[in-house]
Amino acid sequence: MSTAVLFTSSVRRRTACALIRIGTTLEAAPLHPDEAELKYALAPRRWGDFTAGRLAAAQALSAIGVSGPVLRKGRRPLFPPGVKGAISHSAGCVGASLVSRCREVVGVGVDVERTDRLSREAEGIVCTPWERAWVAGAGRPQSRLSVLFSVKEAVYKAISALRMDRRPTFHDAEVRFDRTGLRIRLVPGLLPYGFRLTGEVRLVKGSYVVASVLALAPGPGPH
Repeated sequence: MSTAVLFTSSVRRRTACALIRIGTTLEAAPLHPDEAELKYALAPRRWGDFTAGRLAAAQALSAIGVSGPVLRKGRRPLFPPGVKGAISHSAGCVGASLVSRCREVVGVGVDVERTDRLSREAEGIVCTPWERAWVAGAGRPQSRLSVLFSVKEAVYKAISALRMDRRPTFHDAEVRFDRTGLRIRLVPGLLPYGFRLTGEVRLVKGSYVVASVLALAPGPGPH
């Protein structure tokens, strides 16, 4: 088996994001025995995605000083006690995971996409009018569209832990970038008063984008 850790980043060893790509020989992947049992309960076509996601989770957990396994609760990954976590995967046996053990973090979301996956026809579904103009002004519009899609997927995963009254749409969030980084604007009512979002986007060699988003309760911020 060949594995490649594309990146692992952490904030004061309390929040970390990892992205990993694995080779095609899945049988030798170093999964925890309980995770391997979950994998073999799936259809074989899903083994690559599952393995890449769990290996990314193991890398991210290690960065904050926590060990697995990551099991399952219903359709969601079940992280160790005290850890908020999320997993995403993409074509090419690529998995991403975001984890945090900060007290202020009430939800996490991560998404990994290929930057050449979405067609321009998806703009109407994904983009607000301002975002459509931003996409149209790019040298590679398809890449910018993928960035927006990935950020919004991560946003909705992060806020899903807050038990919203309704399921959000893509137009409920507007994504902008300025000199200080990523800015996410939500329509009123999607976050409780005083809660906020913070996020990061990273383009990775091999035509991938990874978006990570934290939902934070009122307070001084993650530490």
